Amino acid sequence: MSSKPSAPRSHAGANDLRTAGRTSDISKPDNDAAGKNAASSASVRAGAPGDSDRLWRNALDLLLVTDAHGDLHAFNPAWSAQLGYGRDELAGRRLESFVHPDDHGALRAALAQAAQAPLGRFEIRMRHKDGSERWIAWNAAPEDDLIYASGRDVTVEKRQAEQALHASETRLRLALEAGEMGVWEWDLRSDEVCLLQGADLLHGLPPSQEPIRLPSMRVYMEKVHPDDRPGLAAVVSAVRSDGKDHRAEYRILRSDGSQQWIEARGIVYSDEHGRPARMSGVSVNITRRKRIEQDLKFLASASAELSALVDPQNTLDKLAGLSVPAFADWCAVDLLSEDGTLERVAMAHADPVKVELARELHARFPPDPAHEIGIWSVLRSGSPCLLTEVNDALLEDTFLDPEYRAAIRALGMRSYIGVPLLAHGRAMGVVSFISAESGRIYEQADLELAADLARRAAVAIENARLYDALQRSDQSKDVFLATLAHELRNPLAAIWNGLGILRLVPGDVRRVEHATAVMERQVNQLRRLVDDLMDVSRIATGKIELRKEDTDLVSIITSAIETTRPMIEAARHRLSVALPSGSTQLQADPVRLAQVFANLLNNAARYSNEGGQIDVALDALQDELVVRVRDNGIGIPADQLRSIFTIFRQGTHPLARSHGGLGIGLSLVEGLVRLHGGRVEAFSAGPGQGSEFVVHLPRGERPIGDMQAEVSALPAPGPVRRVLVVDDNVDAAATVAELLHLLGHEINVVHDGMAAVTETERWRPDLVLLDIGLPGIDGYEAARRIRNAEGGRRVELVALTGWGQVQDRERALRAGFDQHRVKPIGLEQLREILGG
Repeated sequence: MSSKPSAPRSHAGANDLRTAGRTSDISKPDNDAAGKNAASSASVRAGAPGDSDRLWRNALDLLLVTDAHGDLHAFNPAWSAQLGYGRDELAGRRLESFVHPDDHGALRAALAQAAQAPLGRFEIRMRHKDGSERWIAWNAAPEDDLIYASGRDVTVEKRQAEQALHASETRLRLALEAGEMGVWEWDLRSDEVCLLQGADLLHGLPPSQEPIRLPSMRVYMEKVHPDDRPGLAAVVSAVRSDGKDHRAEYRILRSDGSQQWIEARGIVYSDEHGRPARMSGVSVNITRRKRIEQDLKFLASASAELSALVDPQNTLDKLAGLSVPAFADWCAVDLLSEDGTLERVAMAHADPVKVELARELHARFPPDPAHEIGIWSVLRSGSPCLLTEVNDALLEDTFLDPEYRAAIRALGMRSYIGVPLLAHGRAMGVVSFISAESGRIYEQADLELAADLARRAAVAIENARLYDALQRSDQSKDVFLATLAHELRNPLAAIWNGLGILRLVPGDVRRVEHATAVMERQVNQLRRLVDDLMDVSRIATGKIELRKEDTDLVSIITSAIETTRPMIEAARHRLSVALPSGSTQLQADPVRLAQVFANLLNNAARYSNEGGQIDVALDALQDELVVRVRDNGIGIPADQLRSIFTIFRQGTHPLARSHGGLGIGLSLVEGLVRLHGGRVEAFSAGPGQGSEFVVHLPRGERPIGDMQAEVSALPAPGPVRRVLVVDDNVDAAATVAELLHLLGHEINVVHDGMAAVTETERWRPDLVLLDIGLPGIDGYEAARRIRNAEGGRRVELVALTGWGQVQDRERALRAGFDQHRVKPIGLEQLREILGG
């Protein structure tokens, strides 16, 4: 039943119908045997035919005469045209027979009302003869115990209206979804809360076509974050008391465990007495805005905190701590050690117990360098990694160990960001941000914020390291100045005392000779101190010049031993020397190398207790000469081995020992060896376990004629091969390429990782000699890309690296290399590779 007014039409209305019905017997029922029907028929037949008769016959609307019981007394021809029924099918029937069963009640109510007074409009569904339905809008009026009614087919209008309503509702829902909004109502009298369009999705509830009714505001409050309930309760109380419009911001706890910020705005409507009756409003998802506000606040706070720190470890701990829970549920920092291993240096979570569990998990299952995603991938590429959703499929593909997968699931990881800590263009570590119980799903904007934070953290770490280095440098300089004063005062005191002796007993020949010898030795000591200081300065500024010549390393070592023998014998040390019988020729400055080994021997004598053992051994290898100077003295602590060659560095504070020295000798040794193209290493099992210093010296380049003579003496080479040489050291690449050329092979040279990949695809070499430490992408990543490219499986890949431990070889093989070779690589090794 509907109370909507009908559109104006020229068809018959209820008043016209009464006139037409009285003046026409067209379509009148024949079964007028019943008393009331006969009386009614007589009434219908009253009057003369005329305009009303034509109206009855020609009307487009449905016309009928019935009584309060719904018995049909008369009907016009439009019934046949619109509903398909013939006269015989309508005569003597009840109107209810042609009405949809669901509308029978509405029909009876309308007839009862129309029997008493005119009824403006009511709509019911009429059944067509073919079984379809038609919506008919009726007008009715009573007269002489009968009801005269006219009905207009409004099916099309109803359908259009329903479609328009549906379209309007669809547009509204789409708009609400696009704006992440929801509509709601709150009945202030019954306290019922009704969630309407869009509010279901906004609150994390299953989609519903019907309103979601909550019996009270208290029930709705259960969906609100506990921390936000007091604030929302205060707003609810204010609405009840002042009846004004209000707004509130709070977090909703969704069914999946995530949180969502919403802003609710409502308008209060009053009843007829002016009392607040209901509140209608809209809620908007403001999670993104809140996160941006929170993230910017977090970034500003983190930047301020990080900039104030001067200790590297404190900086890393603070970085992890600040990120939780403002930006992540978990934060971990991993740094790359000098030996190429990865060390977890910081981890944070709101629950300390979970932190310990995660540390145990990390120790049991350290990150796998072979993984294509995660920490090692970020380190290799130097680019951030975003895993928007960490699902089971991803875990299955990434982590092969089922126990590890189960542990990751237990941690509840939902989303992941890994960003590199970059220093001077290279990744020194990775910061990992993980969302779990908060349900946060990271997006591109979050990745950009994380990368920004990592850049600031890297700067803070570098600044902290520089500050730490500066502090240590200042301390070392203080120690050096104290040592210099001590070392200068000793010879000056001896010289001063000798002058006193000369004044007191100028005629005592024995005493004068002894004092003169003492003063001469102390002057030489002063000269050596000054020379060492000047040499260190020249090396640091690049002003020292080497006078290289063909020389013999055995003679250089012998000279150094003779120079230091007085000190060794004075301390009653035992000296063992092992020298080879073969050639030890090299291109070098003999004076400077003698200075190197004299310094090492002086150190061995100075830092060994009286009666100690000093061993010197020289190994003559094909490409280099290796000298070892070993003692059984005081040893070197493990934490000082890396910095032992730093200028002014000493094993202990000078005031705590009596060994003397300025602490510049080893720095001088390292600088002179480096200028000769070699390297020096320090080894020690720890305090009291002695020390060993190993000097590696290249034999030096020989004239091309000598190389050609050696090559010509080699057996006939095999087939010509195409060899790509990849090394960022231009000289190293050029010399290897020259050797390969002399061996009769086709050679191409590039100097970075990406060029290696590109040139391999273009030139199709048989063999690639690939350095590991390359600019851009390193040798490992270059090898992977070459293997993955078309035809990359047939190329032989040989890794060239300075790292020669077992794990370095394993890492190279995992990356796709066929062989792993340690630099420097010589002619015999090239022959082995080419012969393989």
